[in-house]
Amino acid sequence: MTRAVLDTNIIISSIFWKGKPYEVVRRGILGEFKIVISPEILDEVAEKLRNKFQLPEEAIQELMDILLTYSHVVQPSSKFDVVRDKSDNKIIECAFDGQANYIVTGDPDLLALKEFRWIKIVTAKEFLTSSPP
Repeated sequence: MTRAVLDTNIIISSIFWKGKPYEVVRRGILGEFKIVISPEILDEVAEKLRNKFQLPEEAIQELMDILLTYSHVVQPSSKFDVVRDKSDNKIIECAFDGQANYIVTGDPDLLALKEFRWIKIVTAKEFLTSSPP
């Protein structure tokens, strides 16, 4: 089964807007592919929902529960320094240790890599049109 790490921007976009990121998350929840996530990514999503979007804690917890229910949680042990924005290395580390086939992101720094080892780095649109079920 295809395994994909969804960057924070994809998860956040799927919560607030209907569009390609929403469709990616919806398909992951439906089991068309396996969502791979790490505690660091979950923490970043919660922090953005709390501080940038000011969602109530109950709503954040509900969203975290959904992500935990429908994702494979990986505790990365690998360390890489391959992205200009060092905070994005956690996405690469999660994908590598979680044996993901894809990283789905809207981040230009990650997208510029195009691929890391065997992991394709694509936009939500590219993922929806290119990933095998």
